[in-house]
Amino acid sequence: PYHQWTYELDGRLLFARQMADGFDKSQFSLNPVACESVGGYIFICLAKEPADFAPMRAMIEPYLLPHRLRDAKMAFESTIVEKGNWKLVWENNRECYHCAGNHPELCKTFPEAPTVTGVQGADSDPEMLAHWAKCEAAGLPSKFRIDPAGQYRATRAPLLRDAVSYTMTGRRAVKKNLSDSVSTERIGSLLLYHYPATWNHILGDHAVTFRVLPISATETAVTTKWLVHKDAVEGVDYDLAELTHVWTETNDQDRRIVEENAFGILSPAYEPGPYSELHEGGVIQFVEWYASFIGPRLAEAGRPALRSVA
Repeated sequence: PYHQWTYELDGRLLFARQMADGFDKSQFSLNPVACESVGGYIFICLAKEPADFAPMRAMIEPYLLPHRLRDAKMAFESTIVEKGNWKLVWENNRECYHCAGNHPELCKTFPEAPTVTGVQGADSDPEMLAHWAKCEAAGLPSKFRIDPAGQYRATRAPLLRDAVSYTMTGRRAVKKNLSDSVSTERIGSLLLYHYPATWNHILGDHAVTFRVLPISATETAVTTKWLVHKDAVEGVDYDLAELTHVWTETNDQDRRIVEENAFGILSPAYEPGPYSELHEGGVIQFVEWYASFIGPRLAEAGRPALRSVA
């Protein structure tokens, strides 16, 4: 809109008014970006040589397809800016050690068990095993799976006290199921994570997606979207305040926690403490992934190696 240059959907420049003779439109196309779509989600990669997307597609697509997110619609979107770096935001997300004392709304329905929030022990937890068996019998892939490099993972987890949705009562927030293909009750939440940008909760009646975007060395934007069935009508099939209440409160509580941690880390007296191997296995796994991912790239760029990522 600035100078009315007009581009084709594939990025080619179609029109640029009143430019000099000899101006070659073909030299001013938009930069190409690797783009893949799977299960209703669109993933982009800004790398000049993007990684092969096929392994991720093969792993997560069976989990996503029954929920028909391609046919869902966005009921609400919010973006908050947390005054803490991207790593702190992810570390806070990757454990529920802090949940009982900070997330009263979420803890009404979401279990803080390490087998749900972490990466270890899920396949030996009787409750998880029973939930997987029930969901898989209904055609919903559910078992814990993780990328060999640790960058993405998926599993389905039960909610507390027979809850079916993230509401203060545990009852559904939306009358219509998210997908016409899923009618089984109490399927819990499909938990899908992909570093460095997104975590997701997909339930029977709606889905909540999160995007984590560093906007400076000390600020991170967290965008949350609530997805519902394409035919669900606000005020008839769902109350927007009820649908969004739990995660609106939880996001703000996490923002406060991250900002308090960031403030403390800036102290000259700050020293990192040990992780709880029981409750912070997910954080340990995230930090190990981050170190293994960024280390070689720092070396290639001639940058100093990481001294500590904790």
